[in-house]
Amino acid sequence: MKIKKLTAFLLSGAAISSVLLGGCGNKIDQDAVAATIGEQEISLGYLNFVARYTQSSYDSFFVSYYGEDYWTNEDYADEDGLNMQESVKEDVLTDVELDYLLEAHMDDYGVEIADEEMEAITAAAEEFMSENTEDALDAMGATQEYVEAYLYYETVYAKMEEAIGAEADGQLSIDDYARRTFSYIEIDTVGYTDDDGEYVEYTEDEVEALLSNIELMAVLASSDFDSTAETYGYDVSTYSYGTDEASEEDGGFCDAVITAADAMTEGDVSEAIEGTDCYYIIRLDSEDDADAQQDAYDEALSELQSEIFTEVTEGYQEESDFEVDEDLWAQVQFTELFTIDNTEEETDTDVSE
Repeated sequence: MKIKKLTAFLLSGAAISSVLLGGCGNKIDQDAVAATIGEQEISLGYLNFVARYTQSSYDSFFVSYYGEDYWTNEDYADEDGLNMQESVKEDVLTDVELDYLLEAHMDDYGVEIADEEMEAITAAAEEFMSENTEDALDAMGATQEYVEAYLYYETVYAKMEEAIGAEADGQLSIDDYARRTFSYIEIDTVGYTDDDGEYVEYTEDEVEALLSNIELMAVLASSDFDSTAETYGYDVSTYSYGTDEASEEDGGFCDAVITAADAMTEGDVSEAIEGTDCYYIIRLDSEDDADAQQDAYDEALSELQSEIFTEVTEGYQEESDFEVDEDLWAQVQFTELFTIDNTEEETDTDVSE
């Protein structure tokens, strides 16, 4: 049995094979009200579909590592004692609750789902249903209604995430993210990785010889940085930093290297700089790296947008009256495993357009 895989906004041609572990799977009353939020009722059928679909994305990876019993194997229980099935089902409830809460606050942010988007969602769901066998759809608990709802709420989530995150606009200045960039050669003075991939510690004599070579490397690097690294078998890496660079103790780059880089001009190559169990030789590539500055600003903005989204949605959840019928929800069991079948050609249908 094969089920075409759904992703956020996408229908992928990668197929999912359903492997029944026993019987025909668990039967549920799809129309039973398994949860409520405000005056809205959420069917057991929809929750089951979301849970089973979520399960499939785990199965495609974890079965080969942890075995076919990993969902209920207590060896993989989390710190709260929940096995994988219990933990993922809790996550599913949290996600569904948030979907409904975000939909309820769409007007607050002027978010709408256009008719064209709804038509695309319907078409994508129809494609999903038509390209799968009845047995496969039954195993996943998929119906046209549930697939449409899933894609609809994924669209709502994405639009609301963007709209809420937009509150970060204007809160950051790109000028605060100016970046200097240097290339560096890092020479480990403790050991090296041999041809068999094993880490071998240097002897005292080898360390002494290495230290002599480092001084020579620094002299040669001043004329041809990249070739010197290649000659001695070292990689050249790059690093960008700004005035917001964390100290080495707090996870930033080596303090001595940053101090040296601050005193250099573009094109300069340093002498050997002692770090922790290593030495560095650096070349300052840019005193004002516009690309690195933009990347740093974009990363900071993205983090701020995520923080704002989290703060807003946590506020929604604190005031939520989401209730679950635990007896009905307990009927949802991961009694089948799913694996990705990559033998089919992949095709994507974007329902966000």
